Amino acid sequence: MKVAVVLLSVFACSVSAGLLAAPASVLVRTPSLDSAVIKSDRLGGNFAYSSVEGHSYAAISPVVQNVVSPVAVSYTAHQVPVGYAVSPAIHGYAGHGNVIVG
Repeated sequence: MKVAVVLLSVFACSVSAGLLAAPASVLVRTPSLDSAVIKSDRLGGNFAYSSVEGHSYAAISPVVQNVVSPVAVSYTAHQVPVGYAVSPAIHGYAGHGNVIVG
């Protein structure tokens, strides 16, 4: 009885630690990879055909991984400094078509 309790507790610890959590691989039929050999013979005056088919199987093991979930990120746009164009100041008085620049 003590042995069963110890084995059961070891199994429970290994499952909780993730050691036995991966599912086993599965055999799946893959018709796209099948092969066939067709043989033709002439027996007597008749044609005889025989075919041998080879079925293919593939082992698929599921990928178990931690998928990272995207986290929302907020961005703030900083104000872009704007430089002002400086033009030279013209001092003067425009009167009767004559411009006095001073």
